Amino acid sequence: MKKLFILFVLFMNLLSVVFANETSVSEFRISNPASLTNNTVNLDTKWDFYWKKFVLPSDFNSEPDLKVSVPSIWNAYDLPEEDKIDAKKGKGAGTYRLKITNLKPNTEYAFQTYQIAYTAFTVLANEKIIFRSGYPYCEYIKTKAQQYKDFATFYSDDNGEVLLTFYISNNDYRKGGLLKSVKLQEAVSAKNNFYNDLSKFSILNGILITIIVYSFLLYLMKKERPNLYLSLFVLSILSRLISQSFPILKVIAPEISFTLMIKIEYLALFMAPCFYMLYMYSLDKNIFRHFKVVYFLIPAPVFLLLDILLPLYYVNRLVPIMQFYLFFIILINLYVLLNDSIRHQNPVCIVGISTFLIVGLGAGNDILLNNFITLFKTSFLPGSFVIYAISQITFLAYIQNKNMLKVEELNEYLHTTNTAYYRFVPKEFLNLLNKDDITQVHAGEFKSGKMAIMSADIRNFTSLSEKMSEMQVFDMLNSYLKRIAPIIRKYNGIIEKYLGDGIIALFPESSEAALNCAIEMQEEMIELRKEFLVRDLPEIKIGIGVHYGNVVIGTGGDNERMTEISLSKDIDITVKAEAATKTYKMPIIVTQQALEFAAIEAKQKGQKFNFYGKKLLTDNGITFFSIYSEKTGNIL
Repeated sequence: MKKLFILFVLFMNLLSVVFANETSVSEFRISNPASLTNNTVNLDTKWDFYWKKFVLPSDFNSEPDLKVSVPSIWNAYDLPEEDKIDAKKGKGAGTYRLKITNLKPNTEYAFQTYQIAYTAFTVLANEKIIFRSGYPYCEYIKTKAQQYKDFATFYSDDNGEVLLTFYISNNDYRKGGLLKSVKLQEAVSAKNNFYNDLSKFSILNGILITIIVYSFLLYLMKKERPNLYLSLFVLSILSRLISQSFPILKVIAPEISFTLMIKIEYLALFMAPCFYMLYMYSLDKNIFRHFKVVYFLIPAPVFLLLDILLPLYYVNRLVPIMQFYLFFIILINLYVLLNDSIRHQNPVCIVGISTFLIVGLGAGNDILLNNFITLFKTSFLPGSFVIYAISQITFLAYIQNKNMLKVEELNEYLHTTNTAYYRFVPKEFLNLLNKDDITQVHAGEFKSGKMAIMSADIRNFTSLSEKMSEMQVFDMLNSYLKRIAPIIRKYNGIIEKYLGDGIIALFPESSEAALNCAIEMQEEMIELRKEFLVRDLPEIKIGIGVHYGNVVIGTGGDNERMTEISLSKDIDITVKAEAATKTYKMPIIVTQQALEFAAIEAKQKGQKFNFYGKKLLTDNGITFFSIYSEKTGNIL
């Protein structure tokens, strides 16, 4: 028994030694895990930080060098003296580690990774690599920089926990470390938010691109310099949005180099103030009467040249100077705008200052956020840019707008007039004459061609109308035409004219269409007769004749009064075929020519041409046939 007790004591001592060497990891407890379904939580807390080494997630024995706040940069960490020189330049490598607890067990989570750290980093969840941006190395001089607009995703374990580990190294950028908040959310919602942001920024970028193109085209047409400078100013703004605020360039071209993305991002710092000052100067030179504007513009081309030619390491270290230049130009413009608006109530200044304040505040807040100084919690730079650009293009277009309204009124009037004319002269008739609109038509113009012709007439209309009031006659005719006219247009027919109760229609494209149209018209008449029976109107019947032949169409009259005219002996044959429906009491009578050309058209389409039909007679070399469907029958 004594031996067992001694063994137990030794075992407990051994355990105490083992656990005494294990270091506790910084933790972040999620207060409300359900909220991560729709909202993000920022993991802004104390993280374990290991300098100049990449610590394995399974290593719980190594003591962290520091407990640091995230987001932060290691430039300002309390590091050993021999490392501070490089660290202050952003150079270095290290590990950030944080344990997250009270998540939903076995649930997929995600956070966006773009520019969360410079310049290369790897993210691990427990011991699994979940994201890599470039290639970080402990020997930071070997760092291969890259950034992606993407997600790091992981699953919490059975206890709702995960250990996040970041390996970060940097050799090119002036800041190093975990620079932005890790915004954690359930993966599905995170991806939905990404696509929402993509849509939102695509719309914002589209607005800016529209303004750029519109302003530049105005400049090309009118040679007015404010339009050119506004276009270039908005373009410089766009360079910032597509590379930094929401890097749509990375979404479109993920492999675009880190260096190029950063250099595009910097353009707005010096080009935007330059073009803004040129824009205001071109609007009203008197605003800057006490300043030599050219002196304020010299730094911009110098910065542009350096941005293009120098390696990223040196360009990046010029950024504070670029930011100073930006703020300096903002203050100069603010001063001159305020001065002129107070003294002279200049409308250019009043509009300029109200919108410029929005842009200046947005740009200033964005720069402060990048330096961990919180004026406003979130960046509103993209929105302020869009507001400014829209207001300025609106201001430039103010005078032109009145003229445009007059042009629009004139266009609307012409459109309404043309629409009214088309009721009397079909647009298809104009197309046959190769005219775009009625204003191009002159008296005496004509064109000839082969086409199908249809004549339709109400049987016994005169005797029927004598028994009705004028209102009933109009009601009956309009009800009939409203049913029949759309069917003719459906088969690409042109109603050449209304003849009281009769219709003459042309089918330039197809004889087969004319025959199918005639069948459908008679089928529609069955439904119309049922309607008329309920409305106590006569159950009218129509006879239809169809022929295929030459037609000359054109305009007659003079320039004061014109009308469309169709001339052809083949129209007379069509009318004769329609008149034969009275004699034979059959619904549709067509000529042999109409049938033959319809059969040829059907054969060319690889279709069978088939109607119920019956040959009637040959009159002066013209052979008539009766055609019908099962629904209409062959008796009128």
